[in-house]
Amino acid sequence: MAFDPFLYVAFGAGLLGGVLLRPKSRWLPRATLASVVVLVGLLGAALDAVPAGALLLEIPIALGFALLVLGLTVGTVLAIARVRPPPNRRPGVPHPPERFPVSAALIAALVGGYALGHFVSVPSATAIPWALYALLFLVGLGLELHVAGLRELWVPIAGAVVGAAVAAVLFVPLARVPIGVSVATSGAFGFYSLAGPLVAARDGAVLGLLAFLTNFLRENLTMVLAPVVGRRLGGKGLTAMGGATAMDTTLYFVTRYGDAEAGSLAIASGLVLTIVATVLVPAALAL
Repeated sequence: MAFDPFLYVAFGAGLLGGVLLRPKSRWLPRATLASVVVLVGLLGAALDAVPAGALLLEIPIALGFALLVLGLTVGTVLAIARVRPPPNRRPGVPHPPERFPVSAALIAALVGGYALGHFVSVPSATAIPWALYALLFLVGLGLELHVAGLRELWVPIAGAVVGAAVAAVLFVPLARVPIGVSVATSGAFGFYSLAGPLVAARDGAVLGLLAFLTNFLRENLTMVLAPVVGRRLGGKGLTAMGGATAMDTTLYFVTRYGDAEAGSLAIASGLVLTIVATVLVPAALAL
């Protein structure tokens, strides 16, 4: 997502409300999940501007690239954990099993949003920021911040950077794209609104669409896979998967399915990777 100062206003308001009110009601996780489903549906509707034929051609390639990036990112985090186990700390309280099929609901929302956009004019460009404000407010309301966890900030950042770098090198011969485009695509770390337009301006609409979809799918795959792999990967693994989006759209999934105490880690990692992406993507395209 593009930089928006009101995201931090909404998140800060949620944090302040959480400190003052300390909400414990069951409505909070349900409302947060509902806001995620709405947001994903709006993201799907936003794809209506892309011709269906172009999507059908580019989605398999973009999906493969996104899975390659995520696989290598997760592999790097797991390798770090094996070589350098995290320090012993008090285990967090495990979340109860989900009764609601979250992954299926997110896929249905994405596909349903895209289909709805073909029949109804959905003001997705206007609605997406407001849905994101609501999501970040609700996440902030129930978030636990622990500064001590920042000592392991390097782990998700290293996982995201190494995974993106290796994926970029491997993708060049597999898809026969220029190395600059490959690095710019994987090095956006999910920042699709940055990668898509910049790659399109430099290397054409087709490669721009590929860059956009790869990062768009990375973000959505992190959401869909988090309920399945979160217990195994923990907060650091899901933070690395989310990349730049760990500080906003995928923050809920990091704290819900990975580690309730990983909020500080996710926000800091996402901010660092967002800054890196804004420098790396234009630099890679200049190659």
